[in-house]
Amino acid sequence: MREKTQQLILLILALILAFFVQPQPTHAQAGSAADLINAVNQLRQSQGLAPYTVDNYLMGFAQSHSDYMASIGQWTHTRADGTTSFDYGIKENVAMGNNMSIQYCVYTTWSDWVHLQTMTGYASGRVGAGVSSANGIVYYTLNVLPNETVVRQPTTASSNNNPAQPADSSPPSLLVSASQVIIATPNPDGSVIHTVRYGETLWAISEAYDIPIDQILTNSGLSLGTTQVLEGQDLVIIPPADPTVTPTITATPTQPRPTMTPFPTRTPMPTLTPTTPPSALHRALSNGKNLGLGLILTSGLGIIVVVYLGFLKKR
Repeated sequence: MREKTQQLILLILALILAFFVQPQPTHAQAGSAADLINAVNQLRQSQGLAPYTVDNYLMGFAQSHSDYMASIGQWTHTRADGTTSFDYGIKENVAMGNNMSIQYCVYTTWSDWVHLQTMTGYASGRVGAGVSSANGIVYYTLNVLPNETVVRQPTTASSNNNPAQPADSSPPSLLVSASQVIIATPNPDGSVIHTVRYGETLWAISEAYDIPIDQILTNSGLSLGTTQVLEGQDLVIIPPADPTVTPTITATPTQPRPTMTPFPTRTPMPTLTPTTPPSALHRALSNGKNLGLGLILTSGLGIIVVVYLGFLKKR
């Protein structure tokens, strides 16, 4: 009995602790530089490419740039001394994001053609990576030096801290940052159409307009998951506003009013004047047939009287 009581007390204490001790929320943790290189080499392996070889110089080169981006709070290809990796002949991908994972960085942020060129565009090469974070924002740097390519020293930077580009080098950067994206002017209907320029990526365009990538894809009629855009392609950043329907007032034909036909003037009815009924003689005389018959009878009667009187005289 005592043992059961102790177990009950322990159970009650455990429930009380579980009620007052709230679990702490977890956050996605940024991976290490080695994890970033492993993810890139796994992508290369899936495409039948040899893995990049880790290079200590490139590791320090990439890490120092990630640290610099974390210190200024933005991503850039320009290093602390004003040079870029391209001045050294080194290919580079950079990215930043709130607790951004390595998988998201490699397979989403760097999924366009320009970034894929750095990761899978060369048969072999050396690689270095750097990861740094500040205020919950993770900064990634990936540097690649294709085989048969040597690191060259950039020329001395000018007094305005802008690197002078060597005569035999390629342009400092193939990528356009969000701050370099030229914002399109809204059309009269409220829509904003962005024409992709060379080096622009969906990520940079999304950052420049502060509109999610999925929304831009939906507005442009593109399937979600699209990662590549082409130079000259039009993207619908903001669709046209719904036009305000103005009701059209249609004139209703007026029905002609009927013409009033004047009522005919009533003719007064003749007043009946009482008359004395005709006598039998008057009725007989008024009938021509009866009159003729009466004359014949009278004549016949007269003839008979005359004949009879003449016969009496002869006797």
